[in-house]
Amino acid sequence: MIKCFAVNSDELEDKLYPTFYLFKERIKSYSKREDIVSFNLGDKDVLETLTDGEHKGQTFVEKGALFIKNSSVKKFNISELDGFYITEEKNNQLKRSKLRVDDVLFTTIGNLGVAAVVNKAINNANINQNVVRMRITKTSPQYLACYLNSKIAKFQINNLFTGNIYPIITYPKIKSIRILIKSKDIENEITNNLQEADELHFQSMFLIKKAQEIFKGLLNVDFQSINKGMFYSADYNNLVNQEMWTPAYYYPLYVNTVKAIKSKNNTQPLGVLANFHNGNEVGSSNYKEYFSSKKTDLPFIRTSDLINYEVDHFPDYYIDNEIARGINQNIQPEEIIFTKDGKIGLVGMITANDKCILSSGILRIIPHHGEINPYYLFIALSIKEIGLYQALQRTVIATTIPHLREDRVTEIVIPIIDKQVEIIDLTKKAFELKDKRKVLIKKSLKTLESSLDLA
Repeated sequence: MIKCFAVNSDELEDKLYPTFYLFKERIKSYSKREDIVSFNLGDKDVLETLTDGEHKGQTFVEKGALFIKNSSVKKFNISELDGFYITEEKNNQLKRSKLRVDDVLFTTIGNLGVAAVVNKAINNANINQNVVRMRITKTSPQYLACYLNSKIAKFQINNLFTGNIYPIITYPKIKSIRILIKSKDIENEITNNLQEADELHFQSMFLIKKAQEIFKGLLNVDFQSINKGMFYSADYNNLVNQEMWTPAYYYPLYVNTVKAIKSKNNTQPLGVLANFHNGNEVGSSNYKEYFSSKKTDLPFIRTSDLINYEVDHFPDYYIDNEIARGINQNIQPEEIIFTKDGKIGLVGMITANDKCILSSGILRIIPHHGEINPYYLFIALSIKEIGLYQALQRTVIATTIPHLREDRVTEIVIPIIDKQVEIIDLTKKAFELKDKRKVLIKKSLKTLESSLDLA
């Protein structure tokens, strides 16, 4: 069935595609309907707080209060593993931007207009100047975040930047965003689903951390006592016999960590334990943003879309299903993914509901099930002293971008310990919870968009 509608000539803008005007008309019509609650974020008594982070650089430390950059905020997700910390003293000085549970974070530059709710793991963290913290009184933070991540909010946000080369969302622009709620039942359903999803996320990360702690304890290695060697040299014979002539390859912390692990454990090179497949680059001309994507399009996962050990279900870009079928990656649950370009050594696992396409910067690691359990291997690679150190040791700079060759990944040493059952059970349960969380989030977004005829 073909839908027809008219646009007056004096309402025409520089955008000449029908969807733009259809969305614009819907927002106007919905705002007038008595059965839909409608308000702007800038209306009286809607926001309790709207503030960004400190407008100057921070000095980062190894341990302290977690510091959230705008790149750490994804749709419905905030990275807990980017490793930026400020001192507790500095965090207490930045009271204006200190986070608490149920704050809504909203990005204002870069991948702008992305929202997520602060959970228990992010409580007491702080933010940079490219993220705003919102505390809302008119609806729940869960509904607000879901709405801001919807296509109707994305339309409004995109419409704020006509003609702007470097878009940024200012406070007046944020306050102009129109919020629509179809019914109290839908609002409550979305709120309850996303609260449950947050709890599932918290539990899954707790289980992974527990599995990592058990694994490290069974290695019987005192990592704190390993010689880091601020000044070091390489033996000439080693240089002659090795292809790697980078300082990192001989860095004592990396070299001595592997020696310590080998001295206390049986080990195998990763290449013996798994097969490997690279992702694909489909060309930026084929990228689609969420606003213009269709139901059949697949998320395109780049290295920046790996967050909290999983793929982002709402990445920056999507790929047409026809292109995806042509690539035929045939990604399966329990595959491990490992970043080898840009930010090296991030690790994650594919779950049942991960229907996506992986970019060329991501390596698929497919364990030999007869030789090693995928959940055990994931935990081994997620330990920084194993996966990250050995990846960085073998990384080279290609022009300006760090790159790790696949054949170098196969050299990574994996310790094989006897007591694996608890580690495997905890990790498997963690990813089952992550998968359930993804279902709840997608259901919530679909419910919201369907209620406003946007599904």
